[in-house]
Amino acid sequence: MSRLPPPIIAIIAIILCTLTSYTLAETTNRKPSQETQLKHHNTFAYMGVRVDLLPKAMLAQLPEEVLIGQGVMVSGFGKKSPAKQQGLKQYDVLLTYDRHPLMHPKKFIQLIRNDKPGREVKLKIARKGKIITLAVTLTAQQHPLNEDQLDYQYNLQTKGYDGMKIKQFDTDDFQASIRYLASDGVVRSRTFAGSYKKIQRDIYAANDMSAPAKQHLMQAISKRKKDEDGLLGNIMPFNDGNMFKF
Repeated sequence: MSRLPPPIIAIIAIILCTLTSYTLAETTNRKPSQETQLKHHNTFAYMGVRVDLLPKAMLAQLPEEVLIGQGVMVSGFGKKSPAKQQGLKQYDVLLTYDRHPLMHPKKFIQLIRNDKPGREVKLKIARKGKIITLAVTLTAQQHPLNEDQLDYQYNLQTKGYDGMKIKQFDTDDFQASIRYLASDGVVRSRTFAGSYKKIQRDIYAANDMSAPAKQHLMQAISKRKKDEDGLLGNIMPFNDGNMFKF
């Protein structure tokens, strides 16, 4: 059986080492890695309209061009409703939201929730046997954070970070990535690369990272280095009469 040349064996060993040395040091909730401002509330588009299914008696009064099953009835308004202020009336039948046919109240609610505050929406309406178009500009409404968001915020504020990853390419060649809460309240991602000592210097020189975030990242790198070195550390030949150097 033929043997591979030493250079080929060395290349294969490097590839395998790179593929297998990846360690997930710690992760929490998965969040976008781009720079983001830490939320304190959710902001959604707001029209201030309550809608309901059409009563059968009202279905019979709709113009013939309205599709069967199309339309939801305006049953009321919320506080400071921009739709009411801009001309929508109770018992109007909403037929379309921009170009989206309205076949159920849930669809109407979903379209508003996915829209943006400040945008103008074209509503096609059936009113007194006629079909008219009404433009309504959405406003903004704030809602409390949900349970997952509160947990995420708590983790960032107490630990200083949300997740980190450590890679090791050689005995003393690392790459460490962390997503952390910066001192200005922005969630950022940052990657450090190089030798263990270089990464250590760079981490402690990062002025916008909190002390707990720095500590957790260094502990993760140190653990990865210790696992690679083994319990006795790096064993190397030494020429001063000692057999090993620790």
